[in-house]
Amino acid sequence: MKNEKYKYLMEKLNKAIKNEFYYEAIFIIYAIMEDRTESLLKHANLKAKDLTLNEKLKKIQNSKVFQKSYVLKHLDDNLINSIYSWKHKRNTLIHDLIKANASEDEIKKIALDGLEIIKRLNNKSTLVTKYLDKNLVTI
Repeated sequence: MKNEKYKYLMEKLNKAIKNEFYYEAIFIIYAIMEDRTESLLKHANLKAKDLTLNEKLKKIQNSKVFQKSYVLKHLDDNLINSIYSWKHKRNTLIHDLIKANASEDEIKKIALDGLEIIKRLNNKSTLVTKYLDKNLVTI
């Protein structure tokens, strides 16, 4: 069920990008970031419900479970910081939608950058959640 929803969102995301519906793409990207970070926390047996994306990222950064070398190899500072940076650009764009002076090119760039981050996050979170499921008892 969850796999189907995720597959559906990725299809919608790719279609939104292809059709240049960049605001829709940004909306979907943010939802996927929320979901992937929540999944990471759940697989680490950490509370994730009702946390903001920012709170989830901080929890991932500060939890001992996510400090293991295998995990850090995949969820490195570069990836986490790219999510923070993208989120900030997205928030600025969305919260100032009416008075924002963002050009179509800037909006497109935010969407395309988010797509690249999502691709990395999806891949890396799958590796880490499998690792956590297998090794959490010993961590």
